[in-house]
Amino acid sequence: MSRAERASETIGALLDAVYEWEAEVDAFTSTGDDDADVVVTHDGRGRMIEVTIRPGLQEELTVSELEDAVNAEIAHNAKRAQGALDAIGQKFLNKFAHIPEEMANHPVAARFATALRAAE
Repeated sequence: MSRAERASETIGALLDAVYEWEAEVDAFTSTGDDDADVVVTHDGRGRMIEVTIRPGLQEELTVSELEDAVNAEIAHNAKRAQGALDAIGQKFLNKFAHIPEEMANHPVAARFATALRAAE
């Protein structure tokens, strides 16, 4: 196998891992407890895609209390989502912690490896 073929194979593996990570992130959602008064759902890009408030809750709480409850659940779910997304990211980074020797000698590959390690 020529050096170009090895490099192409390695770059292909890098791209496959990026596509795999992207698919995992795109499929990811984080949702709170369905029995909670306020349930928030975030997608893998950090967007809040749904908020469900238990029927009647807005009549039991003041506007300020309802706002606090919604904001608290948004923050809690965002933190939970970030933990799961960090795990997905770490899995990706672990895949490329050891770049093959032929790529490590290439200046662009060396910068890429340094950037990946710095992101950990």
